[in-house]
Amino acid sequence: MGPWQFASRRDREVQLDSALAELSCFASATEVRFSPLLPVDFVLAKHYIDSFPHQALVVFNRQRDSEGFLLSPTCCYPVFHHLKGSVVQEPALITHKNTCFRHEEHYKVGVRQQAFVMREYILFASNIDYVKSWIETVKNEVLGILLGLGVEASVEKATDPFFNPNDFKQKFQANENLKSEFLVEGLAVGSLNLHLKSFSKSCGITSHNGEPLYSACFGLGYDRVTGILDGISQAV
Repeated sequence: MGPWQFASRRDREVQLDSALAELSCFASATEVRFSPLLPVDFVLAKHYIDSFPHQALVVFNRQRDSEGFLLSPTCCYPVFHHLKGSVVQEPALITHKNTCFRHEEHYKVGVRQQAFVMREYILFASNIDYVKSWIETVKNEVLGILLGLGVEASVEKATDPFFNPNDFKQKFQANENLKSEFLVEGLAVGSLNLHLKSFSKSCGITSHNGEPLYSACFGLGYDRVTGILDGISQAV
């Protein structure tokens, strides 16, 4: 495990930032930082609240309760919100690290937290084969980082835990192989999601020819990775 083993949580966060930035699949990424507050009428915020009402955390001003905000559950949603209605010079790769928020049934540090740090890489492109090739490269290169930590790691096909398990979206996601998860010691620490054109179409994000772009994102939960490494260090 080397320098990771006895590092502080802050040092591990810096090490993860550096390790990801050095991968060829993320080399051209543009770093951004946006607010985690999303207007509840933003299309992706509304979709999340409808699909995951059990996990959505929404805040209101007591005097103006019509102006609600979703605490963003991902780092990619604020990127889509920022780019909505715009023309993007593609291919474009954006990275965003921030605190994300999800309501969990139980709390466990490093495993199930209401607020947690995540870094995401979001790709926009007009060529679906380019996007799929990027996804495969991310799988291989990120898995290499995780295995380099001296832990048991794998990449597995997955689906999101939609509120309604019979929802067609879950079946479509599984059938089209749209989601994969990175598992470390059996715990999901990251994921890859292929949105096809759905998010860009909903947000009005297009290429110069007016066509909605394909998009995909990779996200790594820093708290889960550091929590696993903390457990290993304490066992040594």
